[in-house]
Amino acid sequence: MRTKAMLCVLACLAAVIPAPAAAADPAPDSASVRSEWREVFSPDGSIRRVLTTRRAEEPSAPRSALAAAEVIPIEVNGPSESRFDLVFVGDGYTSSQFSTYGQHVRSKLDEIMAIEPFRSHRAQFNVWQVNVPSAQSGVDNDPTQGVSRSTALDMGFWCAGIERLLCVNETKARQYAAQARDVDQVLALGNSTKYGGAGGGVATASGGNAQSGQVAIHELGHSVGKLADEYTYGQGDLYTGPEPRESNVSIYQRATMSQYKLKWYRWLGQSTPDGGVIDTFTGGYYHQRGIYRPSDNSIMRTLGRQFNLPGREAMIAAFYRETGLIDAGAPDASSSVLWVKPIRSAGTTTTTWRIDGRPAGTGDRLDLAAARLSGGSHTVTATVTARTPWVRDPALQKNALTDSRTWTITR
Repeated sequence: MRTKAMLCVLACLAAVIPAPAAAADPAPDSASVRSEWREVFSPDGSIRRVLTTRRAEEPSAPRSALAAAEVIPIEVNGPSESRFDLVFVGDGYTSSQFSTYGQHVRSKLDEIMAIEPFRSHRAQFNVWQVNVPSAQSGVDNDPTQGVSRSTALDMGFWCAGIERLLCVNETKARQYAAQARDVDQVLALGNSTKYGGAGGGVATASGGNAQSGQVAIHELGHSVGKLADEYTYGQGDLYTGPEPRESNVSIYQRATMSQYKLKWYRWLGQSTPDGGVIDTFTGGYYHQRGIYRPSDNSIMRTLGRQFNLPGREAMIAAFYRETGLIDAGAPDASSSVLWVKPIRSAGTTTTTWRIDGRPAGTGDRLDLAAARLSGGSHTVTATVTARTPWVRDPALQKNALTDSRTWTITR
């Protein structure tokens, strides 16, 4: 597979409220405690970033000791080698509740695929459901603190003292997910209707809550598109650092960006799907000033919104980096006809052929007999190019939206 993507996810309160420790709990050893930044999401869509402290994850059983889990293909659009494989694992679902879990998986998938650019590029995804049986139904601390349940992935609310932060044993989640054919992203669903989720190497969300899927979309912006957060809460007032590497935040204002052709200069002044036009809006990257974002309010700032134009461009390029543009091709040059099967997504794809560097036609097939090759060795190349109005950067067009296959023919 190409570059693998992993993600994080969600949850929230109006304020960070520390969870009181049970009286019988011993004070945690400092070596078992870790600090990490977590995104906290409110039901109104607002996002903030807080530094949390929680006990380190307990070691899980060896992978060989895990029970085999049933893997159900939800949507298979092609070979995993040329697809983005999204794998759902569930926690707090007993064996008799797998039909409910399946409904939750499809609901979250529909929510993700309803937003662009996922909707137009759905053919580039495979989706798998891993049925992980739990001894008890539900997750810890739901509906209130102190509720404990025996589940396969140890999911629970009130993670790090934040009520709606829903954590999971990420090692176990990955191990179960690995029973699917391939894994590019793991999304863990908890058997709960309470709004919540959590960030980290595995995304979590409440399976039975209609809003929680928005968190997964936001986090896919991070893990797939490598997009920065565009909200201002988290690390102070004035940003004084260097130019960030993420494509959707910058220290440069519109005039400088336009003059020196920086970041999203190609999109300046264009109407954007999340509302308004692309410009340089003050604030983002967890700071109020000294940093700018492309639009007023995209999904990287507030849940329930769309990706802005630079964000959409980054996501589409990332899809193609992972999947390539060619599903399959002629296995060798023994036939008189060479062929490729392009992945069909939004926009158009064009296949061009060259023989020894010279143009030899277009289309998905090349008739070698018609080419009238002379004796000796020849190099034949098929190049597939995707075109979409949502990608303007020539470097992305060349590096991500172009793919090729090559054969050597001897006559």
